[in-house]
Amino acid sequence: MRGPLFVLIAVFLFACSQGDDTPKSTGSDAAPQGEDTGFESDSDGEDAEDDTDSDGEDTGTDTGAEEDDTGASDTGSTVPDWVDPVVPDGPIPPTDGTDTTPEDGDFDWSGVGTTQIGTDLPAERLDWDEYPRAGTAQVLDWSDSEACVCFDVDCTTCSQDECGAETCTYDLNDSHTLTKYHVELRANDYEAHAVTFEVNISADPPITYTDIEDVLNRLERIPVQYWYGLKIITEFGHGIQFLHGSYFGGLSGGAAAYGSMNYIDTRTTELPTLLHELGHTFEQYTRLGNAPILEPQSNILNPIWRNAIRSDDKRTSRYGNSNEWEDMAEFSRIHALCLVEGSVAELEVSSPERFRIWERILLNGTTIHP
Repeated sequence: MRGPLFVLIAVFLFACSQGDDTPKSTGSDAAPQGEDTGFESDSDGEDAEDDTDSDGEDTGTDTGAEEDDTGASDTGSTVPDWVDPVVPDGPIPPTDGTDTTPEDGDFDWSGVGTTQIGTDLPAERLDWDEYPRAGTAQVLDWSDSEACVCFDVDCTTCSQDECGAETCTYDLNDSHTLTKYHVELRANDYEAHAVTFEVNISADPPITYTDIEDVLNRLERIPVQYWYGLKIITEFGHGIQFLHGSYFGGLSGGAAAYGSMNYIDTRTTELPTLLHELGHTFEQYTRLGNAPILEPQSNILNPIWRNAIRSDDKRTSRYGNSNEWEDMAEFSRIHALCLVEGSVAELEVSSPERFRIWERILLNGTTIHP
């Protein structure tokens, strides 16, 4: 397979990839080249300690249901527009009056207004378990992965002859051993629509902040439009990995998560963090492309997103001030949370150019099929 939000005890930093599109090889490394680790999440979402106890969506294209001219399918349900959307041909157009020639140097924020979109949106500060469930997640009893894959949450059956939670694992590197699951997210509003992807959970060192059942419960609350990102990181890499804090340089330092087109590596299950990292996944998918289905658009960040920032004349958040790719990932988080609470119209008014470009980037993500 190619594959109310309040601060918890510890403050973690998002760390995300601008351009590193290869998986990390060791868990003791610092942030990979191109990644920034400077975001404090006290104003932007939830965080979780690495070893605290937990509480305990491949929307892709049409999965086979036929549709008539009225939008009704043979399942008897109206087909939502996120099931099989039309992706416009060609690159994403720039802001009117701007060109597509990349700029030299770092982005200059001095000419951008200081108002932050994230101050007002999302309007509701929901805890993760207040998010509506967009789908139903389950562990699948098949996988074409070469690694040992558990076929149920207790790992009583798996893809190897000798099975069990302790034996069905694989080594990520010399210091970290993981348990792999092949997961399906099926949309509640249209059951014919589902995506599959890989979830990996640290077995050694063991973690207590989550387990596969908790992960499934949380992933069900990611908006359907963002499920494609989980498919992308599985198709091009190793899926989403819930890791021990030592992978990130220890509990007191390092990042909460890393994101790219190849992976999301995280030590937290907090959804704002994951939605931010999915922003990097979608951005890289547009920037690096998926030939021959999707041609790369190397200028999507510079200057297209840069000019969108200038046109909107607002910032996303304190961490978004780091650079244009973190601004985009923060917009991803805000956009997804506005989908959750139903305030995307307000977001479009607040930041029309970012909104236009981001919705197209999400559409590009649908070209990764289930």
